[in-house]
Amino acid sequence: MQYAGNLFGVFQRLHSGSEFEGTGVGLALVQRIVQRHGGRIWAEGRLGEGATFYFTLPSSRGLA
Repeated sequence: MQYAGNLFGVFQRLHSGSEFEGTGVGLALVQRIVQRHGGRIWAEGRLGEGATFYFTLPSSRGLA
């Protein structure tokens, strides 16, 4: 939880490259896409159990 504020930052890797592959931009891109569509994204995690990511988007009912 001490790094929760860095989770969606560009190049804010929480692990070394030898532990997990990646460039450090994936979650930041997802956040920008979700926010541009009026949504919200967040993560919940437990030590030793992993994390789950959630997002919401506004309803498009009634839009043509």
